[in-house]
Amino acid sequence: MDILIDENIPFLAEALRNSEEHGFALKRFSGRSLTSEALQNCLALCVRSTTRVDADLVQHTSVRFVGTATSGSEHIDLDFLRGQGIFFRDARGCNANSVAEYVVFAMLLWAEKRGFMGYSEALRGKTLGIIGLGHIGKRVAALGERLGMHVIGYDPPLLEIGTTAQRSMITMKNTTTSSLHELISEADCITNHVPLTGTGKYATAGMFDEETLAHLRSEALFIHASRGGVVMERALENALKKKNILAALDVWEGEPSVNATLAKRCMLATPHIAGYSYEGKVNGSVIMARELERFITKVVGKPFTVDWSIFERALEQKTVPRLNYSNQAQMLHELRISRALEQDTTSFLAALDSDKPREAFDNLRKNYPSSERREILV
Repeated sequence: MDILIDENIPFLAEALRNSEEHGFALKRFSGRSLTSEALQNCLALCVRSTTRVDADLVQHTSVRFVGTATSGSEHIDLDFLRGQGIFFRDARGCNANSVAEYVVFAMLLWAEKRGFMGYSEALRGKTLGIIGLGHIGKRVAALGERLGMHVIGYDPPLLEIGTTAQRSMITMKNTTTSSLHELISEADCITNHVPLTGTGKYATAGMFDEETLAHLRSEALFIHASRGGVVMERALENALKKKNILAALDVWEGEPSVNATLAKRCMLATPHIAGYSYEGKVNGSVIMARELERFITKVVGKPFTVDWSIFERALEQKTVPRLNYSNQAQMLHELRISRALEQDTTSFLAALDSDKPREAFDNLRKNYPSSERREILV
């Protein structure tokens, strides 16, 4: 029985190597190149966001488990998997801190460009608006508070649950609002961390349209690191033309096709790599190993071996700079070194000017130096 693993999921195949003694064959594949023919003898499939898993890929194959080593699952046809009785697991929360660092870096860079970095606490007193208070939104809220910011959260499903649930997501010092437009008009920095959903009571596709973006205040920062399609890119492009605002975008509506004109207007423009820290990727692999072990031993009823020491060695203590959240110029300096997002922007914009920008987008992600991009905000 085959277990297919995306070649960009680190350490997972190595940690599962001993399972071959129990009759499993581990095979690696390249994200967008996977075909249904390769799945004819596949029991379990582990993907990243570049692989669309739906009936065209999985129907009439032997796949019984699908896992994605990512926090999002928009590339998975969940209804189809449920209908086929195929087990599904994601790695929700694995890269929450990585994306939160992206947001913090964007805010510190914005403060520098706006001339606030002359003060030791450049972001203190500024208002941070967070749309979506899940794993990432909650982490961003905690970091925003440590930076001395006033945090406003917006999450309608959470508000519907009730006050206790609201307060479990962000600290008592922060507030929530039931109005997206109110949040945007009050916030100096706006960031969204919602899934991409096209239907239902809380659909998010196109939620940032012309009308919503019109509420951005002058000199604000708009950060988009959730999923392409949540923002109407033409509307954001128009807002950047008309208003004195800055933007940091990591996700794009037509990936791997990218709106190059919009990218060139952004303060930061990156190829969907906000969650591509070393720790974020390894965390995703650990979750996949755990879920595979549970599925094969409990559902399939076969022995399965995971070498957990592979992950332990991979996540051994690194040297983390001692950060003072009151010295935000130092934080910006250290994040410039550890995450190198301005370098990523330069590489990305150059790739968009190449003869084959779609392929260049995928290559930047495939060859991203995650091992060099270590998280430092703990």
